[in-house]
Amino acid sequence: MAAATVNSNAAMSAAQAVGEFLQSPDDLLKVAAFRKKLEKEKASIDTRLKSGVKDQLDATREGLRKLFSTRNHIQSIKDEMQVVDALCSDPKNSVSTFDQISRVSICS
Repeated sequence: MAAATVNSNAAMSAAQAVGEFLQSPDDLLKVAAFRKKLEKEKASIDTRLKSGVKDQLDATREGLRKLFSTRNHIQSIKDEMQVVDALCSDPKNSVSTFDQISRVSICS
């Protein structure tokens, strides 16, 4: 519904612009120049739009690259934390004399 309104407003605006430009029969001779002017404006707008789209795509690519990099760093940290947790969870793995210490502590 909104797109139809925008299109009808644009058509009315364009018709008004042409109506203002063509106010006398002599103005018909200026149609070619008016067309060239409009084509230049359109080309300028198209160039700005392409540039804007390219900038947005570049920013999106960079954002995704950073997200993937961050995800990889987080996974690496998670893996390292799991190794640390495994080492700390069972002292038998890290203390070679654990059995002796355990026997001494039970006897005391």
